[in-house]
Amino acid sequence: MADATFFLLDNVNVKLNTIIDFLLLGALWGMSYVFIRFTVGQVEPIVIAESRLLIGALGIFVFAMCKKYWRSQLMISKNDLGRITVIACFNSVIPFALFSYSMQNLNAGFGAIVNSTSPIWTAIIASIWLKEHLSFSRILGLFLGCLGIVFLMWGKAHFDVGGIGLPVLAGLGATLSYGLATNYIKLYGAGIHPIGLAFSSLLIGSFLLAVPAYFYLPTQPLNVLTWISILGLGIGSTAIAYVLYYRLIERAGPTVAITVTFIVPVFSILWGDIFLGEVPTLNMLLGGVVIILGTALAIGLLPISKKRH
Repeated sequence: MADATFFLLDNVNVKLNTIIDFLLLGALWGMSYVFIRFTVGQVEPIVIAESRLLIGALGIFVFAMCKKYWRSQLMISKNDLGRITVIACFNSVIPFALFSYSMQNLNAGFGAIVNSTSPIWTAIIASIWLKEHLSFSRILGLFLGCLGIVFLMWGKAHFDVGGIGLPVLAGLGATLSYGLATNYIKLYGAGIHPIGLAFSSLLIGSFLLAVPAYFYLPTQPLNVLTWISILGLGIGSTAIAYVLYYRLIERAGPTVAITVTFIVPVFSILWGDIFLGEVPTLNMLLGGVVIILGTALAIGLLPISKKRH
């Protein structure tokens, strides 16, 4: 009886820890857009991307030093260097740079909703590149996701002064890059531990962006809020978030872990309202709901079958 009680309590603790990790990860990734917004006008986007890569890599290194198993996974083989460099470009360098640029003009909630299209691009690329079969529900999800993007940008996505056409395209370019990286990892990422991959790809990415970022370093001293935002983005929204994400995969599996995409916009809209005074518009909320619904269908979380007569 005592053993059974212990088992039940242990199960409850695991589930509770998983829920806490899930919510904390959504909160940290949602906060990343607020952190970037706080740096607007203070630091160039490419410097933000570089600092996020470098601080994120150092943060993961420190966390790994505290856990023997992760510490042993930090070393990578020379044979993996080429693959990891490709992953670094498409999973870190390009999307971090593009989102840092797009968030100069988009509010936090809007940016997070655009980012939630990543699984949609992943599904489209998988169907073309990996020849994965798209069921009726997944095709419907892709259609809804695209419809949600159109609805979200309606009346604003122009390239004149005051338009957000270019920032939105940059954000979608970042999610397209994530989609390419995800499918590349499926094909060529076998045998590389997630923590080693996260650390090495961030570190390699920081080397790739170091030179161009150097020419855009701030010439004036940064205020305290900007420094807090840079550190928060690198440590909280990158290093800690990566650790939580991979721990979530270990505890609950990748299908559960990827659903964090759905709560990131919720937290981002909340943080944007609290810290930036951003009031979500009806278009933004409705567009976000349609995109999230489309994403759920596209990744197979809400399967719908055609009725056969």
